[in-house]
Amino acid sequence: AHMVVARVSSAPCKAPGSRRSAVRAQSKAQQEADLRQTVAIVGAGIAGLASAVSLERQGYQCLVLERSETRREGGTAIALWKNAWRALDYLGVGDELRNGNHPELDSVELCAAEGGVLKRFSFDECNGGPHEFRGVFRKELLRALESKLEQTEIRYGVGVERVTTTETETGGVVLRTESGEEMRCLAAVGSNGASSGLCGLPPTNYAGYRAIRGVANFEGEMPLPSSTVRQVLGRGMRAGMYPISDREVYWFVCFNGAEGDGPPMEGALEAFRSWGHGVREVIEATAVEDMVASSIRDRWQSPLAPVGRGNLTLAGDALHPMTPNLGQGGCCALEDAVVLGRRLGGAAGGEGVAAALRSYEAERLRRTLKLTVRAGVMGSLLQTDNPLVTAARDAVVSRAFDPSSFLDHTNYDCREA
Repeated sequence: AHMVVARVSSAPCKAPGSRRSAVRAQSKAQQEADLRQTVAIVGAGIAGLASAVSLERQGYQCLVLERSETRREGGTAIALWKNAWRALDYLGVGDELRNGNHPELDSVELCAAEGGVLKRFSFDECNGGPHEFRGVFRKELLRALESKLEQTEIRYGVGVERVTTTETETGGVVLRTESGEEMRCLAAVGSNGASSGLCGLPPTNYAGYRAIRGVANFEGEMPLPSSTVRQVLGRGMRAGMYPISDREVYWFVCFNGAEGDGPPMEGALEAFRSWGHGVREVIEATAVEDMVASSIRDRWQSPLAPVGRGNLTLAGDALHPMTPNLGQGGCCALEDAVVLGRRLGGAAGGEGVAAALRSYEAERLRRTLKLTVRAGVMGSLLQTDNPLVTAARDAVVSRAFDPSSFLDHTNYDCREA
């Protein structure tokens, strides 16, 4: 596989070119010896880069292996709630992202696709305030995390085929790349997405609906207030949107259907073009080639079931894939990174690393299983196409919904876990 080294450092003050020259000058034996004290991270997404930052803070040397040939620049935006901002502050990138022209949102509108606003409420009405919510581009978050890495090497174009644990006195892992290379490292973190097979967990389950996401650009007035998160509910269909800058709006639509490729992008969007509440406007303000389609999947992973083994563990979607209905997938990946670093910071020797990883997994799955179940159930209710159920749902939202506990799940503080 073609390999691109994005960053490697033996001293923070050296220029990137001199860093790479120093590495090339090392003997193969020295490089192998260095890897035995290195934590390998498989995947350079949010969970992977955040884990590297967190582990560097604890004094670990990391090596990030990414199958893509270059840094991930795709995707749209990510919702960052208060629990994510706590993690970002710990990782040292919170203020940088806050200063990136991303407005802080403070209210929610729940609307009927064939009617008006069902419920409007402020975050101040939710327990546990003050709350913080902003949307940022995924690529911007990745760049901010990468900028904090001083002692970590990122190798692009390197896919990992499998990871095996060793039975030596100090533990360790052996990674085999898709090109046949073997690397012996202290530990490995699989952060390569929901389909990761590194720990042999069960496959994810299709939730029964698909999503299309995009970012609309407006030169003039946007179709919703600058501080509002809006969701529009229909029968087996829904849409949502929120501003991520003074002229850009992140949006999504969800629609029921059998698993598979589904209809072409334009065909899938056609039914939404007659909707109000800004849905038609955001779709028309986004080029089709800038939209992202995906199947919605999850896995209800019990904290009592084994996950990793030895010095191997998982993070992010690889550990706890969840539906996006709470906006917590990326937030929990950032929490993972902080808890992982804190647990490994107290580990001593190979046996200590393995025990720390099992403690980390148990802590994270106690947290994420509840969120995964809640998000899954919420999605089922929001995606129902039964007209009696949708009428009852909309009536409850309009007349009886109490937002006081709406953001309870965002009050978690990973810095204390």
